[in-house]
Amino acid sequence: MVKHLRVDQEEKYEIVEKWLLKDLQMIDGKEADTDNPCFDMHFHQVCSLAAHSCASKYSFARTLTKLNARYLQKDLKIVNFDDTYLNDDSIWSSNNKDCLVLMRICFYAFNLLCLSLWPLS
Repeated sequence: MVKHLRVDQEEKYEIVEKWLLKDLQMIDGKEADTDNPCFDMHFHQVCSLAAHSCASKYSFARTLTKLNARYLQKDLKIVNFDDTYLNDDSIWSSNNKDCLVLMRICFYAFNLLCLSLWPLS
């Protein structure tokens, strides 16, 4: 964990805490159905953390999942996260597909508008 400091015109980063991915047992997102940036990482003790945003929390969880799959291949439990946003194969999860997400939302909104204007009789 790194602490960001700004001294005069310089930005400095100070290592506050270190942990190993192999010691991580579980990531608990606390609340999957709300926009909450807080989560817990379970090692031998529980570390409660707060991300900058809910999107960065999910990005961090995806990164840990990829690192685990690439280097450790151990069973890493991830609980209280919405799987739709956690999986990279989902259209909603990728940072590069914001336009596709917006287009899909507009498409659904347009369909709802058309259906609401359609005469019933």
